[in-house]
Amino acid sequence: MTTANRPVSFFVLFWALFSFSGICQTKVDSLLVELNEASEREGRIEIYLRLSLEVEEAEESLQYAKSAFSLLQDSDETLLKGKTYQCLGRGYVNQQQPDSANYYLNQSLAIFDNLEEAQYKAKSLYYQAILFEQKHHFDSARYSYVQAILLSDSINDHSKSALYNLYLGGLLNTKGDNVAALRHLKSAHEYYIAPQRVDSAWISYNSLAIVYDEMGLYPEALGYYLKAYELIEKTDDKEAKLILTNNLGTIYHELGKMEESKDFFAQAMEMARASSQGLDEAMILNNLSILYTEERDTLGALKLIRRAHSILMREESNCDLAYSYEGLGEVMTWQKKYDSADYYYNQAMNWATTCEMTGCQTSIYRNMGLLALQQKNLSMGVTLLNKSLNLGRKAGYLSEMQETTRELYEFYNSINDHKNALKYHLLYSNLKDSLFNAQSTEKIARMTAEYDFRREVESLEYEKMADEMRLNDELRQKESYQNSILIVLVLTLLLAATLGRSYYLVQNHNKKLTALNEEKNTLMGVVAHDLRSPLNNIKGLMSLVKMEKSSLTPEQSHYFQLVDDTMERMRDMIDRVLDVSVVEDMKVNLNLKKVDLGQTMNFVAGNFELLASKKSINIHSSLDIETHFVFADYNYLLQVIENLVSNAIKFSKPQKNIFMNVFQEEGNETMIIRDEGPGISEEDQKKLFTKFQKLSAKPTDNEQSTGLGLSIVKKFVDAMDAEIRCESEVGKGTSFIIRFKTAVEQELV
Repeated sequence: MTTANRPVSFFVLFWALFSFSGICQTKVDSLLVELNEASEREGRIEIYLRLSLEVEEAEESLQYAKSAFSLLQDSDETLLKGKTYQCLGRGYVNQQQPDSANYYLNQSLAIFDNLEEAQYKAKSLYYQAILFEQKHHFDSARYSYVQAILLSDSINDHSKSALYNLYLGGLLNTKGDNVAALRHLKSAHEYYIAPQRVDSAWISYNSLAIVYDEMGLYPEALGYYLKAYELIEKTDDKEAKLILTNNLGTIYHELGKMEESKDFFAQAMEMARASSQGLDEAMILNNLSILYTEERDTLGALKLIRRAHSILMREESNCDLAYSYEGLGEVMTWQKKYDSADYYYNQAMNWATTCEMTGCQTSIYRNMGLLALQQKNLSMGVTLLNKSLNLGRKAGYLSEMQETTRELYEFYNSINDHKNALKYHLLYSNLKDSLFNAQSTEKIARMTAEYDFRREVESLEYEKMADEMRLNDELRQKESYQNSILIVLVLTLLLAATLGRSYYLVQNHNKKLTALNEEKNTLMGVVAHDLRSPLNNIKGLMSLVKMEKSSLTPEQSHYFQLVDDTMERMRDMIDRVLDVSVVEDMKVNLNLKKVDLGQTMNFVAGNFELLASKKSINIHSSLDIETHFVFADYNYLLQVIENLVSNAIKFSKPQKNIFMNVFQEEGNETMIIRDEGPGISEEDQKKLFTKFQKLSAKPTDNEQSTGLGLSIVKKFVDAMDAEIRCESEVGKGTSFIIRFKTAVEQELV
């Protein structure tokens, strides 16, 4: 039972961008000088409006807008009047005075609409959208953002369009419409990643990462978080660094890397306290309380969550109270104070519903359901858990769905309802596989290792630069030529030593990675081999049960078939693990001997006839009676041919043909396996034999594909001193051609 970690909200992040421009005090001082020198009324109004936008204090900003308004009386400048109304509306939004803000923004919109001033109208709509968000009128806010984007696009104002897309993406994320949120955030990202705007690109990287994180797409989320963090490290933007540090703590927690998570949260907490960022501190305290709860330290968790709750109450951050109330409810549940837990969960749900926080609602429903189950209110508990599951499914929150299906499985298993237990266990297993499959796990590990390695190298480069600067300072201070020569020599030696140390660390790092990889492969092989024996025993027992099929009810037969299919799937998975282990270890133990290539292909063709017939696919073996001897490892040769034939069936539609042929040419034995499938594009052919590559073509009957098969084929073919190539054209099928040296030629060699 866990509350989801919370990245920094879009609202906190973008509100800082919206409220103040961040121009330094010298800019404000310059404007004040201009104000004192200005004599014309219109000129003074313009300066007051610019000051309102530049100053950092919300109250001071509003006062400058009011000063402009006081000079506006009896003015005939309609555009200037509209800009002043807009500035007043913005000031009242900042001060959270909705009635005054709404009045002045509507006045400005009427003027800009009449003057057909699209740029200014878009900005007023943007401020109005934020006002609607404050009032929890989210549909109206969405409409205003969309209109602001359309107007900005119509006049090619790309910078404002990007900003408005960021805001709308944040709103849609909060409401749980992450597909639409990604569309708008990607649109903004295209603008921010341009070289001249790279300093601001961390904003769009972080925003995309938050959405991918909530959708359970952890490799994408981690990649974007790390890119944003690398950009921020090159600046002195402390607030941005705090945000990214917390978010990295969040995703490392979700990936199960607790030490890294705690380290990032500790850094974020230190930065929040140093900069007196109350809301950020509350958010980090909330995340830390989750770690304490998972470690069963309920007293520590309670202390942290109460501090977070107190800050949120003081700052009147009402929507964020949903998180602290949920955390309090969870701690009370662990302490078996069920009445208090029920109160806090209901408070959390009230705020999450009011603020339309779909992700938070999903988590709260699950925790309320678990509370009901602990109180023996089973019907209510199951209802609430299913509400959580349905809401998570609707919003695409895979990690939330995984948690909920696991809880439903454990509940039904505890009451011996095996039918429902099996149903939810299968759902849980599928969700877990989709979140943490081999491909995503490898991608995450690779990104983490690369990031750590870059940090280590950068640290060495920094040390080298520091040493060089220190020695250069000494060099300038020396007066004698002899001492100068000596320092140059020392500098050279130190530089060589630093480079040597860098080289040593890099080599040492590579050795450690190699050793860990070998250890991992050994462990994979041992575990896979050890699992095979009990699985084979179970498979044998299932065969005995199936022989007594007449004594089973239809329902029992159905479940036995499910178990049998699951066993077969597990055996296939173990075979894939062993194949991955062999290929990763870069070791293929060959048992080369004379093998009749034609006879082997005939054998494989016969084995696959039944599978092909299920899709009405015909296998044509154009194999003559002559022998075609090659030197090969028979088992590896079988795997190569089986893999290619299996792929041909997998990617072919029903009523198609597969052709197998072998012939001798130029002293070589050549085999061809050709299908009538969709073909492979030139772009896909470039990555055909690379590990974990899933190409654009998809299996035609929902068959599984890991992206490993062809990489293993290539490894085995190379090991047997043969050559493989692919000939394909989109829409016309694919041919795989493997050329072996004849056995006679091999013997001569």
